[in-house]
Amino acid sequence: MSRILLLQLKRIGDAVLTAPSLAALRAALPDAHLTLALAGAAAQLGPVFTDADAVLTWTPEKPNLRFWRHLLTRKPDIVLDFSGTDRSALLSLASRAPVRAGYDKFAQSLLHRRAWNQRSSAQVRELHTIDFHQTLLPAAGLPLPAVPDSGHLKIPENTRLPAYLPAQYIVVHPGTAREEKFWPPERWAAVLDHLHATYGLPLLLTGGTWEFEMRHQQSIFRLVKAPVLDLAGRITLPQLAAIIARARMAITVDTAAMHLAAAFQVPQIGLFGPTNPFHWAPRQPRAVVLRAGYSTPENADSGGPPQPRQASQLMTELSMETVRNAADRLMTATANDLK
Repeated sequence: MSRILLLQLKRIGDAVLTAPSLAALRAALPDAHLTLALAGAAAQLGPVFTDADAVLTWTPEKPNLRFWRHLLTRKPDIVLDFSGTDRSALLSLASRAPVRAGYDKFAQSLLHRRAWNQRSSAQVRELHTIDFHQTLLPAAGLPLPAVPDSGHLKIPENTRLPAYLPAQYIVVHPGTAREEKFWPPERWAAVLDHLHATYGLPLLLTGGTWEFEMRHQQSIFRLVKAPVLDLAGRITLPQLAAIIARARMAITVDTAAMHLAAAFQVPQIGLFGPTNPFHWAPRQPRAVVLRAGYSTPENADSGGPPQPRQASQLMTELSMETVRNAADRLMTATANDLK
C-alpha cells in the first residue's frame, strides 16, 4: 500500500481547490493511504475531505510536534507539495520520501531544488488553479484520471448547525481578506432588498472578523431594508461550509466561500474584479461568473470567456443591475431543484 502525503499549507480556498487532485488519486489508487496536510484555519475543514485517510494540521508559530512525529515515523513513499513555500519544501525534504514532487515555478532556491526530485513544469498563469494542482500527479509518476471539478467534499453528519437556521435561504458572503475585492455596500444592499422582495426567502450574511471586513459588513446593514440574519463572525468554518452546502443560492466575491459553494455544487454567483476568473472561477454547472466591466456572465458580450492574461478591473465597474439580473436568471434556472 503506497503512502502519499499531500502538502497544502496555503489558504482555505487553495485547500478546497486541492480536493479534485485528492479525488483523482483516490480513483486511480483506491488502496493507497492518502494523508492531507493543511495549515491554519484551513485545517478546520479536514473532516470534509472524505478522500483523505488522515489529515495533519500545521499550526503556524507552534512546534507542531505531532506533525513532525507523523512525518518522521510514517515515512511516505510520495510527497506532493502543492504549496511551494520554504516550509513545505523543508517538510518535503525531511520526509525522505523516494519521490518528492514540486513545481519548477517555485524551485528557485537550493532548498527547493533539493526538496523536490520530480517537478512539474506547468505555468500557473496558463492554467486554472485546479488544473495547476493536478499537474503534480503525472510529475510524480502517478496516473491522472479525469474527475469532476466539484462534488468531492462532504459535510460530516455530526456537524452542529445553529438551531435558528431556516429550511431554505440565500447566502451572501461579501467579505474577503483583500479590500480591493469588496463590492460597494450600497449595491449589496440593493441586491439583498431585491431578493427579499422577489423571492421572500430568508437572507443570511456570512463573513470573517477582520476589522475592515466587519466595517464593510456593517455598512451593508446600515443600508439594507430587508431582514438579514447576520452570521458574520458567529459561526465556525465547518458550520460555514455546512450552511453554504444547504443554501438555495450563494452570492460571493472571489474568496473561500465561493470555492466552498462550488465544491458543494450550490447555485452560485461569483463577483470578480481585480482577480482573474480564468484562474479562480468556479467550474460547476450551476455557477455564474460576473466580471467587473461586463454586463453578462463570463465576459460573453466581448467575444468569449476570460483569458489567461487580461487587465484587472475595479469592483465599482460591476453594476447592481448585472448582479440582480444574474440572480433572477439563476433562481429561475434552478427552480426545479426545489421540486
